[in-house]
Amino acid sequence: MKRRGLLRFLTICLLLLVALLGITEGVLRFVFGLGNPVLITQDAACEYILKPDQRVHRFFVNTVTNHYGMRSGEVPSTSDPGRLRILFVGDSLTYGTSRVDQNQIFTEILHRELPLIVHKPVDVLNASAGAWAPDNEVSYIRSRGIFQSNLVFFVLNDGDVTQPRATMADVGDGLPSRRPASAIGELWTRYLKPRFFHGIPKSDAGTSIAANADQVVQANLRDLDEADALVTAQGARMAIVFLPFRLDIPDKSAEAQATLKKWCSAHNVPMLDLTATELPYSISDLDEDNGYHFNARGNAIVADGILKLWPQTVGQP
Repeated sequence: MKRRGLLRFLTICLLLLVALLGITEGVLRFVFGLGNPVLITQDAACEYILKPDQRVHRFFVNTVTNHYGMRSGEVPSTSDPGRLRILFVGDSLTYGTSRVDQNQIFTEILHRELPLIVHKPVDVLNASAGAWAPDNEVSYIRSRGIFQSNLVFFVLNDGDVTQPRATMADVGDGLPSRRPASAIGELWTRYLKPRFFHGIPKSDAGTSIAANADQVVQANLRDLDEADALVTAQGARMAIVFLPFRLDIPDKSAEAQATLKKWCSAHNVPMLDLTATELPYSISDLDEDNGYHFNARGNAIVADGILKLWPQTVGQP
């Protein structure tokens, strides 16, 4: 009888444990979105892109990618001549991270507010991925074109100027290439284990300025040459948005700023320099906890800076 009672007790405990694990898995997955991160996928031209056709709700934040791996709406097959179409190409600052809702990233804010400045409907496309370098970015438009855009903006930070072409190994923890087996497993490996064992989260390549990188800088400037030629050949105009990391302003970002200004001047390419836009704000005002990626307020400030610079730098395309 004692053995039977013990067996019954252990069975009940096991069933309760299974139920608890099931409930925990369900809450983590369906309430918080764990186990379902935004994914990247290999790409022959760009090394990797955001996996197309994703719709992810995670930590109460929405991320949607279209059929071309952009974090923006679907691209109509033809461009309406009465609309302005803009393509933004960039890295994680343009992507916006999965911690900022799609409606709050700066490209979507511009989608809503630019029509008031240009006095026509506006399409905004966002081709970006964490850790992309200029070589990855020009590869995107070389392989796919510019989608009949009127303007193509390359969004560059100060780390991009010295960053070589990125591979999937250069992407931080925010964009994995495969879905974890369980929400509980992701909670442990990605969030709890590093905290308990003092692990350092992996950051995207390009978040620091490389020293003695003259050859890489020249290669990146040649990539910009090619991008300008590709954009111009397709009847559009190229521009650069310089978006330095707030913690690098003013000293660390100055060299990259000067390099890009010189290139833009030589190629008659408008440059929207957002250094002065960021400067009045602290890192905590603008950025997520790593000091590199913009929070929702930072994205709003970036969008406002672009809108204010637009008339004198871009005008009517």
